[in-house]
Amino acid sequence: MTVLEPVVQYLRTYKGKKISLAQAIDGSERPRKPVLRVMDRLVREGYLEEIEDNPQMKHYGVGGPDQRNPTWRIISKPLAAIAKRRPKRRTVCDRIWQLIRARRRFTKKEIQRLADAGEDSVDKYIKLLEKNGYLRVTGRDGRLKVYLLIKDSGPIRPVLDLFELVAQQDIKENTDD
Repeated sequence: MTVLEPVVQYLRTYKGKKISLAQAIDGSERPRKPVLRVMDRLVREGYLEEIEDNPQMKHYGVGGPDQRNPTWRIISKPLAAIAKRRPKRRTVCDRIWQLIRARRRFTKKEIQRLADAGEDSVDKYIKLLEKNGYLRVTGRDGRLKVYLLIKDSGPIRPVLDLFELVAQQDIKENTDD
């Protein structure tokens, strides 16, 4: 069970218009830091609005900045839709990206075999990543190019413009005639 579900469940039953971090922690019965992250996410998505922040001073001898202690206003969007979201499906591009991140140096054939993906899919996605500066060709392994991951944007695959690549291929095919 994630932290999002108990926090949203508490917010649905909460009767007031303003809610503090301490109230959200007590109501959801979850640790401070994850609850704060969930509340910040709800602010980004437009379900809450942060109206004030009264930082708590640290005790003598404890280093670091003061802890945030925000208060939020609940915006009248339906909170029921938040916790009911389905998890996203893992696409072929997601599997390819995870393998690229894990291996760092690879060939297209390795990725095709490990991702259980078609040659065309792997070829297009790797070309797109190379064009956008995520990959570089570093050499050859026999006849196959060896690629190196040079820009790792994290576990979520980068959102790239596939339509741009397809349009360029169409233009190239039309000019070859």
